[in-house]
Amino acid sequence: MALRSILVLLLWLCAGGCVIGRYEEGSPVAAERVAEIVPGVTTKTDILAWFGAPQGMADAQLLESFLVDRELMPGPVVDLPFADVLVYRLTQGKVRGMILVLYNRFDIDIASDTLVVFFDGQDRVSHFGYRKGTDALH
Repeated sequence: MALRSILVLLLWLCAGGCVIGRYEEGSPVAAERVAEIVPGVTTKTDILAWFGAPQGMADAQLLESFLVDRELMPGPVVDLPFADVLVYRLTQGKVRGMILVLYNRFDIDIASDTLVVFFDGQDRVSHFGYRKGTDALH
């Protein structure tokens, strides 16, 4: 009986498992097209054709109506520079974990490729920024 209890206790102490997983959200950003963006020349139509639908965007008129309707801002936001913005982002993550009875450990690595494009009043690119971060996960 004592041997059986010891075996059950050892089995219980050694019970555990591991967790391995991947996470991805968004669409890949065509890095080769980023080099083709020229401020003052590239249009919003070009950006939408090259990169597709953005993951996020800001529209000056929509923002203004939202803020004015809720009496949060009495003045116009249309005059703000960079009021028209498109955001493209691919987020990837890796999860690794070890689950034991007395010890647990998890490592989570998350990185993003992000392209942010600002437009002027004529729907031409005024500024843009690109950061490639997912290479660190490979």
